[in-house]
Amino acid sequence: MKEFDTICAIATPVGVGGIAIIRVSGSVAEAAVGKIAFPRNGKKIEDLESHKLTLSDIKASKNGEMLDEALVVVMRGSNSYTGETVVEINCHGGYLAAESIMEELFSAGVRQAEAGEFTRRAFVNGKLDLARAEAVIDLIHANSEKGQSNAAKILSGRLSEKVNKIRDKAVLFAANISAVADYPDEVDEIPRDELIDKIDGIAKDIDEMLAGFSKGKIMRDGVLTVIAGRPNVGKSSLLNALTRTDRAIVTDIPGTTRDTVEEYVNINGIALRLIDTAGIRESENSVERIGIERAKENIKSADLCLFVLDSSAGISAEDLEIFEYTKGKNIIVILNKTDIATCTDVSKVADALGVNEENIILTSLPKEGNVLGITELEEIITRMFMAGTVSKDDVFISNDRQKNALIKAKKIATEMTKSVECGMPADMLYVDLEELIAALGEITGQTVQDEIIDKVFERFCVGK
Repeated sequence: MKEFDTICAIATPVGVGGIAIIRVSGSVAEAAVGKIAFPRNGKKIEDLESHKLTLSDIKASKNGEMLDEALVVVMRGSNSYTGETVVEINCHGGYLAAESIMEELFSAGVRQAEAGEFTRRAFVNGKLDLARAEAVIDLIHANSEKGQSNAAKILSGRLSEKVNKIRDKAVLFAANISAVADYPDEVDEIPRDELIDKIDGIAKDIDEMLAGFSKGKIMRDGVLTVIAGRPNVGKSSLLNALTRTDRAIVTDIPGTTRDTVEEYVNINGIALRLIDTAGIRESENSVERIGIERAKENIKSADLCLFVLDSSAGISAEDLEIFEYTKGKNIIVILNKTDIATCTDVSKVADALGVNEENIILTSLPKEGNVLGITELEEIITRMFMAGTVSKDDVFISNDRQKNALIKAKKIATEMTKSVECGMPADMLYVDLEELIAALGEITGQTVQDEIIDKVFERFCVGK
């Protein structure tokens, strides 16, 4: 890391605000900031107490013109976020104030940080492992309470602890096998049943982590939820009722929604990315046809389909045709407009569509007045995607990279069991165990290729 340039970036969102934070990291951070920051207590930046904010004047290096007053803090060495000396300048918010200070830092020999470079340096310097580094970006982009909570647990190291416990088991197992091979006269050979038990124990631990992936991914990404159905059955009203807004235009004219309308909503700690689609029907209008095609594409990629029916009209052939697009998806059927007519019989709907009655909700979604059925709908969604309790100590893998590493490790364990059952000598398992240990190490970054590291950090913003 000593060979790295000193870098800087604005770590807060660009725009008008009370404070903008400029982060500087590297071996000459103090010297560079010292050229433009002058503490009011008369000390130099290099002499300031570490981790203590100091009111300072920020001046142009060429003519000493006053640019701003700011709070400056120095965080030295291994006690900083990056593991190298970091100086942060807390200046006034707004574009010009922060940018003028950045220009002065560039003149002092500091370069613009690349995306994720601060966190990447923290990883290289051993301040964070790769799983914890990924949690940083997940925490920044969390759009639900459960997603924020899981990311915070991973950032604290709980996921890495679980992975390392499994990895330690595999390392100890490999050491036992190695000892038998190296000292056959002193160490007893491991019985076949014991070999299988050890492998099964590792495989079981991996399976438990894999089983939590669906919950972790939902916590992280939310549930892609598409509202589908014929025109004028109440799809936009459903979006408005779930979001508690007038986000979508609601009229009695069929075909009002001609493009997708998207909104995030938080239901019992779960983020739903709601997409209100154009009503699917035959249309001569070219714009509406494009919206209908987009609706079909969104249904294909959806995690959940809310299929809306007009309960006063019964199930039409057009409804059944649209329902075919939702086959194979998690489906909740919404029988809407129960306030204006006798509701279509729930059991008949269940039989006609081939769904469970418990996944059919009766709703009344008038533009004004009492909205009925939304609470029951939210309860079904929660039950469907977060079945079982999640304790405060639970932590889940949440991305495909981590999942694929565990799948690789599980596959190796399965092959090892087959090898033992076929009578292969125990010492032949050592190579497989090394591969399994390496696969687990990919999650925390102990054994990972540079290309994978690049892909992880390219998701970060410049200031992080």
